[in-house]
Amino acid sequence: MDPVAALVLARRAEHSKPGRRRDGFRLALAIEGGGMRGVVAGGMVSALEQLGLADVFDAVYGTSAGACAGAYLLAGQAREGTRIFYRDINNPRFIRIGRALIRRPVMNVDLLIDHVMTRVRPLDTARVIGHPVPLVMMATDVATGGAVMLRDFADHGQVMRGLRATTRLPLVAGRPVDWTDGRRLVDGALSAPLPVEQAAVDGATHVLALATRHDVSTIDGGRTNALFSRLLARHVSPAVAEAYLGRAALFTGLAGALSGPRLPYGGAPHVALVRPIGRWRRVSKVERRGLKLIRGADAGWQAVWRWLGDDDPPPFPDMLRTGRRLRRRET
Repeated sequence: MDPVAALVLARRAEHSKPGRRRDGFRLALAIEGGGMRGVVAGGMVSALEQLGLADVFDAVYGTSAGACAGAYLLAGQAREGTRIFYRDINNPRFIRIGRALIRRPVMNVDLLIDHVMTRVRPLDTARVIGHPVPLVMMATDVATGGAVMLRDFADHGQVMRGLRATTRLPLVAGRPVDWTDGRRLVDGALSAPLPVEQAAVDGATHVLALATRHDVSTIDGGRTNALFSRLLARHVSPAVAEAYLGRAALFTGLAGALSGPRLPYGGAPHVALVRPIGRWRRVSKVERRGLKLIRGADAGWQAVWRWLGDDDPPPFPDMLRTGRRLRRRET
């Protein structure tokens, strides 16, 4: 068993609690986003919650939809956060490609933050703020293109503003967010799509990295990558465009983990990379089909159970009843 899984299971067996560890290690959880692909991250953190593992970590780092998943995990609402994708935002109110033709955001992040996460499936921000495991949301500084770690949230409003910043992908989800220190911030996926390095900088000795893409050896490239970079340079800042092009370096390094569960990240820490598995492991950033999305959640759920050694895990809880209903609707 790889050292990250061994540490996770050992802490659960010992009922280890944050701030009262006896093993001398620092274990971080890093969660990738990816638009509607965040449903995979939702399935993964739902598995961690089901398995009673939320308290084994010393910090949670999330980018974009991965930050939303991390927040719902710490609030004890992981499954509710996952349901957002296939019950609440897989519709034209949230995502509509055609809006790009009239220069409007394709994704309505304000609907997600101000309506869905506030009224429909309200995130318990008090539990997030008070949880002994801190949440770190990744954003990108418009001026420098550097990754920004948002943490130590003072109140409900700051948590929600952080979620807005980490999900505000320029040209796709709206304008930059003004942070409390005067910086203008956009989606963390432009500088830290899977925040393993940030966890390492904070002193993590072990990192569980949850990737929402199955194939981390490749990242969006070719003409689409170059075109989006030029648009970022023109409409946001050259620094953000440069950061966007540099993301591939992280995934090039993580690709070394494809042959096994462990990856030494710059010599340390130990990193376990968990990716969605099975027939339905690929989910588009702009997917709207409910059945495809719930299957994506199951692909993430299954991956976590199997990583911990369970060869016959149960299905994602919503797969049976909700899956049958969605199948009838979409066929």
